[in-house]
This record gives sequence, structure tokens and C-alpha cells, in this order.
Amino acid sequence: MWLFSPFADVVDCRESWSKMCLRILLLALLLRKVGNVSDPIQNECIYRNIHCHQQAICRLDLVTQFFYCQCLPGYTGDGVNSCQESDGIVTVSDWRICNGTEVQTCLITKTVGGNVTFSVSVTGYNLKLIAWFKFYASKGPIFHSYRKRLTPPANLLPRVLLKNQNLEIELINISEDDFYPNRFWAELETDIMKHVEEEMEPYDDAPFELLNPSRMRYYFVLDSPPIDIGEYLTGDIIQIHVAPYVAISKTAFIRWFKEPLILSQFGENITVLGDGTEGILINGVREDEFGHIRAVVYDFTHEVPGCVAVAQRLFNIRKDITKTCFGSIRSTHGCKCNAGFEGNGVHCVDINECIQGMPFHCLPRARCINTHGSYRCQCVDGYEGDGIFSCIDIDECAQQKDICKQGALCVNTLGSFQCVCQSGYFGDGNQCIATSIWSPWSPWSVCTATCGMQNKMRIRMCTHPESGMRCDGPSAELTPCKAGNPCPVNGQWSEWSPWSTCTTSCLGIKSRVRICDNPPAAYGGLQCSGPAEQSTACGNSDCPVIGLWSSWTPWTPCPVTCGMNLVKRSRICNELFRGTGVADCVGSNQEERSCGFPVDYCKYLSQHSDSIMTGRWI
Repeated sequence: MWLFSPFADVVDCRESWSKMCLRILLLALLLRKVGNVSDPIQNECIYRNIHCHQQAICRLDLVTQFFYCQCLPGYTGDGVNSCQESDGIVTVSDWRICNGTEVQTCLITKTVGGNVTFSVSVTGYNLKLIAWFKFYASKGPIFHSYRKRLTPPANLLPRVLLKNQNLEIELINISEDDFYPNRFWAELETDIMKHVEEEMEPYDDAPFELLNPSRMRYYFVLDSPPIDIGEYLTGDIIQIHVAPYVAISKTAFIRWFKEPLILSQFGENITVLGDGTEGILINGVREDEFGHIRAVVYDFTHEVPGCVAVAQRLFNIRKDITKTCFGSIRSTHGCKCNAGFEGNGVHCVDINECIQGMPFHCLPRARCINTHGSYRCQCVDGYEGDGIFSCIDIDECAQQKDICKQGALCVNTLGSFQCVCQSGYFGDGNQCIATSIWSPWSPWSVCTATCGMQNKMRIRMCTHPESGMRCDGPSAELTPCKAGNPCPVNGQWSEWSPWSTCTTSCLGIKSRVRICDNPPAAYGGLQCSGPAEQSTACGNSDCPVIGLWSSWTPWTPCPVTCGMNLVKRSRICNELFRGTGVADCVGSNQEERSCGFPVDYCKYLSQHSDSIMTGRWI
């Protein structure tokens, strides 16, 4: 293999230093184990009696040359006794948008000029802590990589839209520098992490973080569809140029990589084929050189201070499996078609073994599928196996726990399965409706009365009214509370009795009565309030006016102190009913009687007044 470039004279590649750094990184990446913590110097810590926590890794301080334990990204603690995982988790909201996934990474295939939306879901933290970044990979070794903040307080790019409380970010009109090895990520900026406020800052990948990705960060990597450059045989000469596909400036630096068919952002199994060349020449392609080759263009831009990736193209070299040729000349004499193909050796076409006959027959429950240069037997739906020696029924019920909808049971059948409504449901299995049944009785209501009789009640509901069914029986029940003391009964009046007969036919009086017995007061209740009897006038108002004497006035004083005289008293004839006319009373309105003492008696009193005053009597 040899390399060439028309721009080699303007490129400062510092190839030896770059390759040494790359070898160190590749060595660390090869130590990565999927699903396990990468700890390349674990034995050294154990030898020094330093036992790291299971979520920590043994590290070497290059300055002090001391070994120590460091918790993995996303964990906090001393690395020996504790490594506490953060409650925050960032993950892709819908993995179906990914063309491939790795640990905390979504790989998406897109083309320049299209649109793409990266969306994450976050648990355990406030959504205000989410931040988005774009990473610009450097060509190294003297240039830093950079990261650009895409969320406030940094200014947004004109073609970047934040949505759904920063959980989504949309790239409009995907540009050349959005593709791998550049990438994007969402990150939770907690109190224990440094809050990034710089819009653009140097940021070099740490192998420790790449090998042990934190759950508080999720990557999105864009890759472009490969450019097919044709089919080749082993030993062919292949030339690939990037200039027809990407505009290249005089300051550009191009690096060529050999990659596996499945992209990995961790850079595993990546080999550098050439540095600083616009194109490569493969002089006699080997078996291991078929597949993907990527050209990454590094250059200076107005946005990023360093020399970073500004464009890339992915090429695919396919191996021609239709023929085998001896020598470099393609002729009918020097080439022959491989098994599974037919032709003159130069032009070979695929044989459809499924039509022309196969060396092995597929099982009855398998179908033949023609492939490029061969065929395969594939068990029909509901069976699994190689299709030639076995096709075993798949137990869909065991493999897919939620294959049937709620209310249905999965029953495995030969080559398929069936959903059957379970007890308490009815339907065809595809749709099962819950049968209406009574809910459990509610607790009895509380008896609040302190005396007398009271009932308590409980109720139940007929569930699932959408079934259109009715439940048999009552929805409520009553039962007496425990007997208590009789409650006090306040007395209530009975109805008034009829009016009595008028006492006279002319302006008489009639009356009526009522009794406190409806009910009578009992058990300490109150008696009836108000009068038990009422009177009112009655009779003919045109009859003679009857007067009614008032009470007698007191007797007038006796006008003499000695001797006899008269005293008087009087009374007034009043109307029996006011406003009926002049009163007419029977009898006299005055009375007289005698008063005083006889004259002789007065003289006697006068003569013996002293004795009377002293209490002596003669």
C-alpha cells in the first residue's frame, strides 16, 4: 500500500507523535470490556493492598506516582469504601430512532442538508439542569478538541432549536461538521459537577470517561451513508479520492481510517491508513482491507480556535465473491465463477438455488431464500431453527410476556399462539372486557346519635359499566344501630278545641282550650309554651249597651274629729266593650255611711286624755 496527496507540501502532520498517541489510545480502548468496568491496572492496586470499590477504578497519579481509587463517572465517594450512584439518569427517549446503540450512545445515519432531532428522557433531577453540547474532534496532537454549549447561558446556533423543556434539540440543515468524529450529548449539570457557562472551551476526550460512560450523559453520533466504490478482487489496485465529494482548502489536513462495518464512537478496531493525503492508493488490496474506509477533513474555521473536523466521507469497498481470477488480467481463461454463480468467468451471475435445486432440502416448515452466491433455509413464522435439520415451535407466550392485551391469557399453539379472555373477562381474546361485578361492601356508616333509634348504611358499586351488564342485588343495606336511651320529647300542643257557646246572645264571651299532649313532654323534655285557653267577644253588637262598674274608690276622710258625720265612695260605669256606646249599669254609683263619735263620748275622752296617754284607766 502507498499513499499520495497533491497537498502534502502544505501539511504539518507530525506523523510520528500522532501515531504514538493514537497507539496509546487504541491500547486503552482494547482493554475495554462491554458490560464491565475497565480497570487496566487493577492488579497493581491489589498488589499494593488497595482494594477499590466495585464501582471504582484503580488510577495512577502521574505527578506523585501514587496509586489510588477513583469512582466511575456519575458516582461520588472515596472510591474505596463508597461510590454512590447519582439518582439522575439520562437516556434516549425512543431508541427506535437509532440505527445502532452503544453504552449511553445512539448512532444515527443521516445525510448533509437533512434535519434530525435528538431527544432524551431524564429521571431523578430537575429538567432545568439538562445541558446540550457539541464536540469538535481535533486532529491533534498540538491542537485541542473543543466543545460548544448549545443551551443557555450560551447563545444558540441559528440552526439549533430547543424543545420540550430542553429535552429535545433539533438540527436544521445538517452541516458537514455535524458528523462523526464530532458528536453531540445531553448532560445533567448537578451540584457535584462543574456548571459549564463558557460557550466554547477546549475539551479533550478522557479515555477514562469514554471507557466508563456515566448515566448522567447521553451521546448522539451522526454517521453518513457509505459511498460504494464498487466490487474488487483480492490483489486489485484501488484509488480513493475525497476531493470530488468535499471542498478542500489549502490548510486542510486529511486523515484516512479503516473502520469496522459497525461504527463505534469509542474508536475500537480503527486503524489509521494515512495522514495529510487527499487520496489513497491501495496497491493490491488484502482480504482485511475490504469494508469501510473513512476520510476525515480537519481545518480551521471562524467558530473554533483549533484545527478540528469540518467534514468526512465514508467509503465502502466491496469484495467480488462471484469469481476467482489467477493473475491480474480478467479473461475467460484466467477466471472462473465461484460456487453459487454461473457464467464465462468474467461475467458471473447468481444462481437461484431455490429454483434450480439445492444440495440440501429445507424442512416442510421452512422456506428457501436465495442469497448472493448461495441460499438459506428459513423457518416459517412461529418456528425457529436452521430450516434444514430443525424447525422448533416458538413459545411466543414465554418470549413475549405482554403479547396479549390486558385481561387475556396467552396460550401457545403449534407455530403460533392464541389470546383467550381470562376469568372475569369476556370477548374474543383480542379485546377482553371486564365483567361487571359488585365491588366489596363499603364500611358501615358511623352511628352518631346518642339516644333513640338510628340506622347505619353500607354501599357497593357495580364495576365496569362499559360492559353493559347489570349486577344482581341491592347496592345499599341498612341495619339498626345499637339501642340507646330514649331521647327527650318536648311537649307539643294539641289542636284547639271548638269555641264554647257564647255566654249571652248580646255581646257575650266565648272561649276555647288546648292540651299539651301531642305528644306530652317525656324523658326530660320541655313543656308546651303559651296559653292553654283563649277568650273572645261574641254575640250581636246591635243589642243595648251593657255597662260594667269599676271598683269602688276609697272612702273619703271623715270631716270631723268629734261628733258624727258622713263619708262617701263612688264608682264609674264603664263600657263593657269600648266603642259600643253609652254604658248603662244597674245600681248606684255612690254610697254613704256615718263616721265619728257621739259628743258625750268625745267629752269623756277629753276629760281622761291624760290617763289614756299614760296608760292609766279609772
